[in-house]
Amino acid sequence: MEKYKKVYIEITNCCNLNCSFCSPVTKEKRFMAEEKFEHILKEVSKVTKVIYLHVKGEPLLHPKIIEFLTLAEKYNLNVNLTTNGTIFAKRVDKLKDCKALHKINFSLHCEQNNPTYEEELFQNVEKLSPDTVIIYRLWTLKDNKLDKKSTKVVEKIQKYYNLSTETVDKLKTENNVKISSTIYVDKDNEFLWPEITNHKSCGYCHALKTQIAILVDGTVVPCCLDSNGIIDLGNIYQESIEEIQNKERYQKLKKSFQDRKPSEELCKSCTFKEK
Repeated sequence: MEKYKKVYIEITNCCNLNCSFCSPVTKEKRFMAEEKFEHILKEVSKVTKVIYLHVKGEPLLHPKIIEFLTLAEKYNLNVNLTTNGTIFAKRVDKLKDCKALHKINFSLHCEQNNPTYEEELFQNVEKLSPDTVIIYRLWTLKDNKLDKKSTKVVEKIQKYYNLSTETVDKLKTENNVKISSTIYVDKDNEFLWPEITNHKSCGYCHALKTQIAILVDGTVVPCCLDSNGIIDLGNIYQESIEEIQNKERYQKLKKSFQDRKPSEELCKSCTFKEK
């Protein structure tokens, strides 16, 4: 079987926010059942050591998130979470004891209304294991420049972590900055979810080579950008990973990426391969 650097598992496509930069979810809103999640782990543990518990949705909303992390430990999988952080405080006391939790990405660019959001988040991050990698994301830049909101967030990071002048200068000019042994700030231009458009381009993609994604209903897609399952490669609840890998649509798309001529319309329209 082909191996991957990571597999995305969407444990829920529900979210407590409605950020303007996030594309709408067309699939039925749901939470993954625990037995379904373990079924997926049995399959993906054959092909990866790292899982990301999101595609769309807020993973910390899932009532079984701690049980899911415990199951991931059972299958020797490292877990990465991406969260808007708004309910992190309610989960941190149990998250800190989850050995499978390797990294948390906090989307500080999320559209929330709490004026003390960042300070509360920074304080609660300190409760986690010192081995947990923390990424503070600012992914709403315009032409690689900070907007007013992002500038204020950077100032809060600077103040809370008492950063040196050199580090502050890096935060303003560089996209990936280490601010402590396990804490980083990751800046990028506003993320654009792909959709089928008249824009068509060729290019290389890591989908099916380094990653696949599994949606909450079990649909397997090439990457974490196909949140609505447009490129349906099979269903993990009905087929094994190996069976899905051997299907004609999977193999055709994989070869088309290698040839830099994507065969699927969504992939032709996706701008991520142009990065």
